[in-house]
Amino acid sequence: MSSASFTYSSVTLKYVTESDIADVQNILDHAAYYHTTIVQTSPAGLAERCFHAEAPKLKDSRVFKRFLLVTDSALSPAPVAAVDLFVGFPNYKTASIAMCVIREDYQRKGLGTKLLTAALPAYLRENHPAVEQLSVSLTENNIPALRCLLKAKYEQTNRWEKLNIQNKPVIALTYKRNVRLESPIS
Repeated sequence: MSSASFTYSSVTLKYVTESDIADVQNILDHAAYYHTTIVQTSPAGLAERCFHAEAPKLKDSRVFKRFLLVTDSALSPAPVAAVDLFVGFPNYKTASIAMCVIREDYQRKGLGTKLLTAALPAYLRENHPAVEQLSVSLTENNIPALRCLLKAKYEQTNRWEKLNIQNKPVIALTYKRNVRLESPIS
């Protein structure tokens, strides 16, 4: 990102700085379903851990970590979502969403769809033009996110991973969308 933020329509993506960690933690603290059902752990300290996490290392490729605070001026002047994005992972043509959390009081208002079909693809087209696909992996029990991805016209890939969350086997499925698609879903 050439500057600290990127705006597409009413959605602004801003690089998370150390002074934004409290805002990110506030979003995570107001996403109880994500923590109790999906990752099954407390959100305590998660913003700090995400901020300091390093991008994966790939041989012969550079991966960019983009930890973003999301504001939608149509919903609130305050940040309402956080996205942890790895550009160039698992290959230079792909950006992978490691985490996308929207405050529960702002869910089901269209932000997820705007973010996944318009704002993030526009950001990637402008700032990372080699990227062609936006990839999202989600656990099979994340029904709200699955509904959002299907509404946003993401396609299920044949990639999956078996995870162990709190000593329970969970399958994570990967979905993708071409970021070159110019027609956002409304």
